[in-house]
Amino acid sequence: MRIVIFILLLNLSNYTFAQLREGFEPSEAKSLIAVCNSYTFQKLYGSDSLIVPKEFRKVFTSEVIGMDNVFQVYESDNLGVISFRGSTNKTSSWIENFYSAMIPARGVIKIDSENINYKFATNKKAAVHSGYALTIALLAPQIIEQINKLNSKGISNIFLTGYSQGGALAHLSRAYLENLSDDGQFAQNVYKTYAFGNPMCGNKEFADEYNFKYSDNNMSYSIINPDDLVPKLPMNYQEEKNAYGHLFYKAWENLLIQGDVPKIKNLIIPVLEPLLTTYINQSNLLIERIISISYASIEMPAYVKDINYFQTGTIQQLEPFSISEVQTNTKKMTRKEKKKMKSDKDWNDNKQKQSISQHSPYNYYIAILKKYYSEEYKELDLLHLPEN
Repeated sequence: MRIVIFILLLNLSNYTFAQLREGFEPSEAKSLIAVCNSYTFQKLYGSDSLIVPKEFRKVFTSEVIGMDNVFQVYESDNLGVISFRGSTNKTSSWIENFYSAMIPARGVIKIDSENINYKFATNKKAAVHSGYALTIALLAPQIIEQINKLNSKGISNIFLTGYSQGGALAHLSRAYLENLSDDGQFAQNVYKTYAFGNPMCGNKEFADEYNFKYSDNNMSYSIINPDDLVPKLPMNYQEEKNAYGHLFYKAWENLLIQGDVPKIKNLIIPVLEPLLTTYINQSNLLIERIISISYASIEMPAYVKDINYFQTGTIQQLEPFSISEVQTNTKKMTRKEKKKMKSDKDWNDNKQKQSISQHSPYNYYIAILKKYYSEEYKELDLLHLPEN
């Protein structure tokens, strides 16, 4: 009888593990940032077997789509994972990032003469990043096909994840898929989002709706290193426009004396907002033409007069990454040298913080281990990758 009860409890625990639960789970963050490192490890070593958790089975890798975008699909028990690749060093990938004029969060994008309906929010004032919205429109047919395949296997609990640009796509794909569910498609699916080092993807109205629906119930997260510049992009500032005339100049003088850059930004940008909005929207018309010539013929909705981005997802903040002064390739090190390096792994005396390393996907993985899994962190053989 005890054996039967034990087996029932074991099965119940496995069933519970295979459901998506509310709340930030370090084990989920650890596994998913490891999955996000798949692209880096494949590029550097030709294999991701050293980083992807054994319980995650890769079942699909998309072709390169649009502006050098790729996504992977994994299965683990009764869970699915869709992982979006971050920015690459190709021009097209950075065009996607720079294409930051906002379009309405609901509308039609014409791609090669085909009208593609999209819906990321219901609020008519909500607006989203043009480049990322276009990418979701391009990826959507294959994403939907892969979700149908997961559903056919009885998998309806799905993680959406990505690092950097891929994190923004994870959030935006979440909004897209949830709105499909609201319209009756994929209503059985439950999604949970973990984005790492991601730029912002929409305005205040979009972020407010997204966070109310998906973050306030503890089912969407942005994991951020405060010294990483990317999560502060494209642009964010306080919207209160209450500094004018002599008050403006007095405040400006005081802030210059104090050297308070964030407050200077929040003071200046609202005053220059009309000029900045016009510049960004006009320059993005050129980007739109470049995309049409180089990748696919597109017609985008008219840009909105908003350039102020806000974060989506509940913020989970890591400690700033400690950066070694010397780039280290552990593959060329002896066991003794590795051991010596491990004793110096905190690197706290190093005052140089290389911004590119503050945004490294592997450093995000290391930081999560350091914060939540100290014993595993101590046992790491690879504290740096050659790219760092």
